[in-house]
Amino acid sequence: MSDDVPDRTVLRLGADATVLVCSDLHLEAAPTAATALMEADLAERLEHWDGPGAILFNGDTFELWGDPGGTVAATLDAHPRLAAAVRRFADEPGRAVVLLVGNHDGPIAWDGVSPGVLADRLGARCALAADLVLATPAGERVVRVEHGHGYDPANRFADPRNPLDSPLGQHVVQEVLPEARRTPLLTDLGSLADPNAIGRFVASRLVYRRLGPHAWWLLAPILLAAALHMPTVAHLLGEHQTGPRIARWVAFTGFGVLAEAVLLLGLALLVARAVYAAMAGSRFGPRGTRLNAIPKSAAEAMCGDGRMAGLVTGHTHQPELAAVEGGFYANTGSGTRQVEQRRARGPLPPVFETVLRRCWVELDVDRDVRVRLIVAESPAGDATGLERLALHRGPALPRTPEVVATLPGNVAWPLDRHLLAARARTARVRAVAAALVAFVALLGVVSAVTTPLRGRLAALLDVLPIAAPQAAGTAVVFVSAFLLLVAWGLRRGRRLAWIVAVALLSASALLHLIKGLDVEEAVVALAVAAWLAGHRAAFPVHPDHRQARRASVVLAAGGLATAALTAVLVAGAGVRGTDGRTAEAVAERLAGRTSVPLPAASPLIAPMLFATGLSLLLVVGWLLLRPRLLGSPSAADRRADRERARQIVAAHGGDTLGYFALRADKSWFFSGDCVVAYDVREGICLVSPDPIGPPEQHEQAWAQFTAFADRGGRPVTVVGAAEPWLPIYQAAGMHAMYLGDEAIVDCTAFSLDGRAMKSLRGSYNRVRKAGYSVRFHDPAALPADLVAELRALATQSRQGETERGFSMTLSRLFDPADTGLLLAVAYAANGQAAGFCQWIPAADIGGWSLDVMRRSTADDVPNGLTDFIIIETIRHLQTRGDWGLGLNFAVMRGVLAGVRGHGRLSELQRRILRRVGGSSQMETLWHFNDKYQPLWRPRYVVLDTLADAPQEAVAVAAAEGVTEVPVVGRLLGSGAPGAGAGRAGPDRG
Repeated sequence: MSDDVPDRTVLRLGADATVLVCSDLHLEAAPTAATALMEADLAERLEHWDGPGAILFNGDTFELWGDPGGTVAATLDAHPRLAAAVRRFADEPGRAVVLLVGNHDGPIAWDGVSPGVLADRLGARCALAADLVLATPAGERVVRVEHGHGYDPANRFADPRNPLDSPLGQHVVQEVLPEARRTPLLTDLGSLADPNAIGRFVASRLVYRRLGPHAWWLLAPILLAAALHMPTVAHLLGEHQTGPRIARWVAFTGFGVLAEAVLLLGLALLVARAVYAAMAGSRFGPRGTRLNAIPKSAAEAMCGDGRMAGLVTGHTHQPELAAVEGGFYANTGSGTRQVEQRRARGPLPPVFETVLRRCWVELDVDRDVRVRLIVAESPAGDATGLERLALHRGPALPRTPEVVATLPGNVAWPLDRHLLAARARTARVRAVAAALVAFVALLGVVSAVTTPLRGRLAALLDVLPIAAPQAAGTAVVFVSAFLLLVAWGLRRGRRLAWIVAVALLSASALLHLIKGLDVEEAVVALAVAAWLAGHRAAFPVHPDHRQARRASVVLAAGGLATAALTAVLVAGAGVRGTDGRTAEAVAERLAGRTSVPLPAASPLIAPMLFATGLSLLLVVGWLLLRPRLLGSPSAADRRADRERARQIVAAHGGDTLGYFALRADKSWFFSGDCVVAYDVREGICLVSPDPIGPPEQHEQAWAQFTAFADRGGRPVTVVGAAEPWLPIYQAAGMHAMYLGDEAIVDCTAFSLDGRAMKSLRGSYNRVRKAGYSVRFHDPAALPADLVAELRALATQSRQGETERGFSMTLSRLFDPADTGLLLAVAYAANGQAAGFCQWIPAADIGGWSLDVMRRSTADDVPNGLTDFIIIETIRHLQTRGDWGLGLNFAVMRGVLAGVRGHGRLSELQRRILRRVGGSSQMETLWHFNDKYQPLWRPRYVVLDTLADAPQEAVAVAAAEGVTEVPVVGRLLGSGAPGAGAGRAGPDRG
């Protein structure tokens, strides 16, 4: 029997193989909504598999504990699409299927029947654990895969092949949970993501599914109060001339009923919180049960001594991907129905939402073992209306399977979403505040130009003179105009805008009452003001003292200049004021009023003064609400910051763009051992590359940096973001847009042989026969004469007076401080330099990444010189044992190639890009890179808010040096590297 299910099986896989590991599907003889989704997603993934590989079902694939009468054969019959897809996969050459035994499908290890059924139906072999031996350029790497129940004392088998061995977990599943499911509140008890949350789960379900449906009883006191007032209403209706009395009585009674409703609602909330707090402390088992801490510690021990490259487990249903010393730890999650605790709105107890989760892990070989965690999550749809109403919707997981984390890479999983979601919530508050204030402003304008209700105006004129409503109506227009300006400041988190908005909204409410007893508009304005007052923390940006000083100077100088100009115009008109009120009249017209006559003959003076006053206010408002000015650090501080950043880049900056964090025009923000390189352009905080530092500090670093940018009132835009970073940016409320692809050449597999390389091979041979050769140098230690020669050469093919680019160039050449770079120089037969490429280190691809390429524009330089330098560099790296070489960046390659987007809209986008690409080099660069048969890695531009997208696009274009077309990137100029006449284009992308 142990021969059918050995303790461990070994799978040897080539460098071109991909491995999919999934676990905890808990398939039963009767399909469920969760298993149906998981079956569909896995079957689709297998149906589109390309190349050799293996699929490992890493334990608890079948639910044999909770379905005692179930069998493996019956379960496969219930899931025909998955069974057929796995069988077709196993029948292909170079592929394998392995099923590892877990605890819920433990009988497979001893029943003597299931291994044969799995071999016949799926082509699978069984084992308790597996070692994946992956061939990488650095040698064989071993990854251990096991279910992980052995790390859980409640589910560990003493002897997995002993039918009488029944751990505590088996008794819970077979004896406790069936009884619990008889109680509707506890139906989902077995699906809890964290068993320690049992007390909170029961309390939440009690509040929302038992007490909540009876909350309508709170209407009884309100209805009773209304019924008690009905005799008074009947009496008033029977009298004559009682309209105003009825209106006052209804208003008084309405406020009373509203106060009662608020009191009752508060009482209900207090009861709900008390019930929840009384039960929430209950737990099931010791703290830490079913968490990943123990297997993660095992992974640290296995990888730390070099035995393993990583450990993959399941069992806990909690997907995770994290780097450990010497390797990685991954948890495959589950493909089941799962109950997760979610945050509720305001003071309400948390909501336990049921979701259908699908997760798995994929491994392949890049330079080293690469691991990707794929996650999808869909609501189960069984939440009650009260739960849906109370649920606070935060950042959601993808509905369809997507890669959420990659190692080697920059981001682990799960993310600290609470840390990142704080900024997303703040951004939403600001957006809502701006929209509400703009709505009140527009409502005010509409109300001001609308005739007041006759009855209300008549009642008002009994108390106020006619001039008061007229003046209030005019004032409402100006207040509304200022509110529109303030709404922009609220969108940027300005504290001054918040203060002014609350004051103007309060004033607007009063003005609405004075201009015509417009109670509705006044209530709306006061409600928005109260809401803003409750969200004060979302507006922390104070004006810079220099900005306030400039605004004061502009206001004073503008007022004095206007007064002086008006005096000149009045004097020129030949009219003198007789009552000494000319200054008062000028001041009134600056504010738009004309009650005091101005002694001037020209009718243009009044509108000119009003336009001047409005312009002054707009300029002063802009000066006060614009982003805070950055202080310039001293030269010594900047040198210290650069050296600190250089040390972090050397330790952690393995990305192909990582070294570009050291550009001279960037500043550095430090958080722990992380650095964020940025620059402020056009009021936008541009970040590139992604933050650099230990992965476990990335969420904290990004949260602190965005808080720093928010304090200055500056939106954040990331240029050239790598795909693994997108979950962090999106969790912080940002929006990613595809920008293009970076070409990475696998130097270990590159060859000029074959039909596909005919053109490149001919170009290379032509240059070589012309007597050209390539030598490699350290650019930080070049002799002075070679530096002068190469600098002169660089100016020949450079576009513009300076090095272009912000995200993908270093912006300087041959700096002695830039150690560790590689310079490839092409020499003609006479020893004269004809071209060069400078490469920066990129540890994540085990090689180098292109910084700048230049070549001579002389007529006698043969075509293909750039290709010759690149090919010689690849061969040089092959001798060094390096793996990857990063080439040019191809803007929107995926769209142009038709591999991104489908449908008419994508086709229209593709046609527009091809039309633009004729003059912007996009398609040419794609084809130039494609000659090397590279791997394509997508890059993104990440915007803070879509509302600021135009301003952010202008800032990016200006930083990248793009002037001819409004498309992000540096490769949108003329000329193509190595193509046509062989002229080298812009540096990198």
